Amino acid sequence: MKAIIYTDGAARGNPDGPGGYGAIVQILDKDGNRLEKELSGGYPRTTNNRMELMGVIAALEELASFKEPCEGFIYSDSRYVVDAFEKHWITNWKKNGWKTSTGNPVKNQDLWNRLLNALEPHSFRFRWVKGHADHPENERCDRLATTAADKVGWGMEDKAEILTFSTEWETVGGNGTRSESFPAAPASAQKAGLEGKASSNGSWPEDKASSNGSWPEFKASSGGSGPQEPPQRILVRYLSDRVEKLQPPTNSANWVDLRSAEDVVLKKGEFRLISLGVAMKLPEGYEAHIVPRSSTYKNFGIIQANHHGVVDNAYSGDNDLWRMPVIALRDTEIHVNDRICQFRIERRQPDIIFEEVDHLDEADRGGFGSTGIQ
Repeated sequence: MKAIIYTDGAARGNPDGPGGYGAIVQILDKDGNRLEKELSGGYPRTTNNRMELMGVIAALEELASFKEPCEGFIYSDSRYVVDAFEKHWITNWKKNGWKTSTGNPVKNQDLWNRLLNALEPHSFRFRWVKGHADHPENERCDRLATTAADKVGWGMEDKAEILTFSTEWETVGGNGTRSESFPAAPASAQKAGLEGKASSNGSWPEDKASSNGSWPEFKASSGGSGPQEPPQRILVRYLSDRVEKLQPPTNSANWVDLRSAEDVVLKKGEFRLISLGVAMKLPEGYEAHIVPRSSTYKNFGIIQANHHGVVDNAYSGDNDLWRMPVIALRDTEIHVNDRICQFRIERRQPDIIFEEVDHLDEADRGGFGSTGIQ
């Protein structure tokens, strides 16, 4: 199921003041209907970063009610949230025992773990949007968050409760319109004496449609901040307990490093299939292209015997070990976890038909390898 999530967080008197989060969850159901729901919550004593995280958590936990994985995008104006995933900070935090690069404990670890658990069944990419820049959904989330913070802020005594609010799922038309409905304050809000009081912007919560009713396209992008295809899930079985785990690519070319899973000693001219320690099940319709790293020959004096390796998604049994065929051009040693090659996945070539013709209707370029006169 495809889903789009927009979130924001706010705190009054950050840190340790009242705060709130807002989230908009949009889905496409199996019948092609676009459904939308608003979520918000207020906390008596919190921080802005915790509310940014709670916006994402609340939205993801709402999707759990559908009991099926979703793919899509999460839009936030929080670099704290977006960069943790897009720059792989969170991968390093977990690897380092929830310590930062300076050795300090990662703040808000409880919420990071809750977010990771909620994210586990899904495939989402995080996207940063500039706050207070007339982005329709971001502005709506901001109103939800600040209104929730103001609501709970009126009960700042120690017994003030956490407040949560949500609308029902509603169908959104192709022009982005949805019916106007202002939900009654829930029992917790009534108990706290908040029903009927105005927020700083005079409404609870605003329920206006986005100015742009179009559903974001899920398509590949060559770069930049625009929508990209959601991440593909690759199943990995490690056949060596010595090789380091694969990491998502952090380079702009999107290549994933592969490492030797064994210690190898080669004499000049010798051939060897070097174990890479992994077996994988690639997504349907994709294949992996394996090539040497740019430094492989300089560091190890080896070349890849097949120059360009291709693995299709049918090579996916428990013991279908990935290997790199190499020829040594000098005496060399390779050790476990040396990075010797890299791979990326590509869509398989579509079906093709060969049609014989008498002429190709283009001018000759003058021979093999020629690009004409420059």
